[in-house]
Amino acid sequence: MREELKRRFDDQVVVSYHNAEEPSVRAEHATLLEEIETRGLLYPVTVVDGVPLYDGAVSYPAIMRAVGNKISEREAAEA
Repeated sequence: MREELKRRFDDQVVVSYHNAEEPSVRAEHATLLEEIETRGLLYPVTVVDGVPLYDGAVSYPAIMRAVGNKISEREAAEA
């Protein structure tokens, strides 16, 4: 997945994976994890630009669309 996102979107995207059970991750991403848990989302959770979008499974086509849409939104806002 990471390679495909990098191939398609080059340096416009950063992909990172975090284990929410790690104390350092819980500390660094406390606000996001609180939102995920308050909403009752199921792990794994896909987050795009700080917003939890998908939970419980990884849908590669959905993630590719979400990232493409976010990049398009940014480009439109800059124009």
